[in-house]
Amino acid sequence: MFFMIEIKNLSKIYHTKDNDITALSNINIQINDGEIFGIIGLSGAGKSTLVRTMNLLEVPTSGEVLVDGKNLVSLNKKELREIRKDIGMIFQSFNLFDQRTVLDNVAFPLELQKIKKEERLTIAKEMIELVGLSDRAKSYPSMLSGGEKQRVAIARSLTTKPKYLLCDEITSALDPDSTNSILNLLKSIREKLNVTIVVITHEMKVIEKICDRVAIINNSEIEEIGKVSDIFTNPSSEIGRKLVLPESSKTSFTSNGEKIRLIFDGLSTKEAVISELILECQAPINILYADTKVLEGATYGHMIIELPSDELQKRKILSWLDGHHQTYKKEG
Repeated sequence: MFFMIEIKNLSKIYHTKDNDITALSNINIQINDGEIFGIIGLSGAGKSTLVRTMNLLEVPTSGEVLVDGKNLVSLNKKELREIRKDIGMIFQSFNLFDQRTVLDNVAFPLELQKIKKEERLTIAKEMIELVGLSDRAKSYPSMLSGGEKQRVAIARSLTTKPKYLLCDEITSALDPDSTNSILNLLKSIREKLNVTIVVITHEMKVIEKICDRVAIINNSEIEEIGKVSDIFTNPSSEIGRKLVLPESSKTSFTSNGEKIRLIFDGLSTKEAVISELILECQAPINILYADTKVLEGATYGHMIIELPSDELQKRKILSWLDGHHQTYKKEG
């Protein structure tokens, strides 16, 4: 058994006149059949370069890119063209033809494959209906909103009936409502077509909303990979902690008191942890930050609290947390 997409020991180095620039270093990722896999990182981390190696738009300097067990790096041009039919790609900038209608834009990949006009228009209409734009088939891109343009781009990527859909920052240019609409559409496409989706983004909210697993990339390397719920509640890397708990949320941490982060694992969020802790310990606590997310159908979250300065009260609180099996970590 092989993973649908597997990256092995992959590196990408750009050679310039003055020096060498390492875009990717020793990347290892396994993406399972039918999942929505996220890759998140800050600007310049290497995430867009990484996704472009998955269809060999970027040829790695070393390493392997396996799709359905085939190493793309070793394929000839004809073999690569065939396997690329199974890999759809969507970009932030839509890349629509202004002089073509929605229908003609969506049908364009089939035109390149020299599919007969009647057949390609039939398929294009099906994909336009799938993305909810049947009433816009005869419109031109200039007549569409940003969210509608991205739906056209998604429909176009689906006309070849790909097994994999690579999405490179496709919500970055959209407003929040359009972003949610596009993310919900991707989830629906995964369910209806059983497409494996790879999402590249710098926004944790995108990962939280639709991804099953996530890889965090930083300085051209993968820092950690795991289930979204695990990364959200207990990130193991420094960049992971910054993404889950942005620095801007720490501006209210004005006190110098000792702080801990309570971690809620999807079950404990249903319990009145804070109120019970205060009542039983008879000790004051200061809540500095709290966040909860619904992930995989359960509620996860974390809360940063400041412990009292009194040592006895502090020990009582920590003892209560230990006794109730409430996960927590010291916060710097």
